[in-house]
Amino acid sequence: MDVQLPHNRRTVFGQMVLAEGNKRVSAGAKTINVKALPESGKPADFSGAVGQFDFKVSPSKTNLKSGESLDLDISVSGKGNLKLFTLPKPVVPSALEMYDPVHNEQVNTPLTGMIGKISDKYTIIPQYKGKYPIKSMQFTYFDLGSRSYKTITSPEIMVNVMEGPMASQGAVTANTGVSKKAFLSTAQFKFIKLKTNLTSIYQKDFFESTLYYSLTFLPFLCIPFIVLFRKKKQAVDSDLVGNKIKLSNKLAKKYLSEAKKEIGNKEPFYIALEKALHNFLKAKLNIETSEMSKDKISAILLSRNAQPGTVDAFINLTENCEFARYAPSSSVAIQQDYDKAVSIISELEQQLSHHGTLKLKGS
Repeated sequence: MDVQLPHNRRTVFGQMVLAEGNKRVSAGAKTINVKALPESGKPADFSGAVGQFDFKVSPSKTNLKSGESLDLDISVSGKGNLKLFTLPKPVVPSALEMYDPVHNEQVNTPLTGMIGKISDKYTIIPQYKGKYPIKSMQFTYFDLGSRSYKTITSPEIMVNVMEGPMASQGAVTANTGVSKKAFLSTAQFKFIKLKTNLTSIYQKDFFESTLYYSLTFLPFLCIPFIVLFRKKKQAVDSDLVGNKIKLSNKLAKKYLSEAKKEIGNKEPFYIALEKALHNFLKAKLNIETSEMSKDKISAILLSRNAQPGTVDAFINLTENCEFARYAPSSSVAIQQDYDKAVSIISELEQQLSHHGTLKLKGS
């Protein structure tokens, strides 16, 4: 330690001159004599606790349902070597699933000695309905005041599981460890997803990938199909006669759409068929229904280069519509009349269109 020591000289005013120095001091060696604990009367479960302690075992609740949890708190408080011994472990039936404890220490060390509290908190989950005992626990310590061993015993705790599945016979046994290796119910873990949809954060480059090559060569693979499609379309477009026939049949079926819906009903069918024939004449000849006499219709159609056979078939079909409404007829005859109407309208459409084309060329 640094000190100021008096010097032999004094100042002109008679004051003592001090010099700076240092000095080593020592408290001296101390010998601690540790006495051995007495072996006589020493309990078998003594874990080394020395001092004055209080021991408690307290559950958070004793009435619960299967799958719910309770906390079992085992604590020792008082004055002594709190950090130099282990707490006793509970013994529970296998129907109570017990997990590793959470250890907690609240210890201070003043001059008078170590004082505070240590505790282990166990989480316990029951698996079956019923009543299950948690056996009483003992904590032994050496009391310095009385110089003797003392044992504190906690009361037995009864856990009442009010709801849940019933345990099978012989399924409930004692469990003394914190690692549960007996039968474990998985009911409380059902909320955990067994499958994930995680994706890697490392993505492959698009270049030289399978998708890259597929999109690169796909247009070349489509060229043969495009060529075949164009050839087929050109062949169809070059077939003028076939296209006219298809167009005529399409128009004929358009006029006869209402009649087709009534093929199963004789009288509505022939009414719709006759109406379709009249509408066709209105559209092609520009005449009103009041002007539709058979002679006039025949004369106009023949004047527009319609074939006499087709004109006669058209007139006969209109007359058949009036007659068939009141005469008995079969479904076969109705279908035949429908097919005949499609054919006649299609032929007239082609003949009248051909006449219009010739007239346009002549003018």
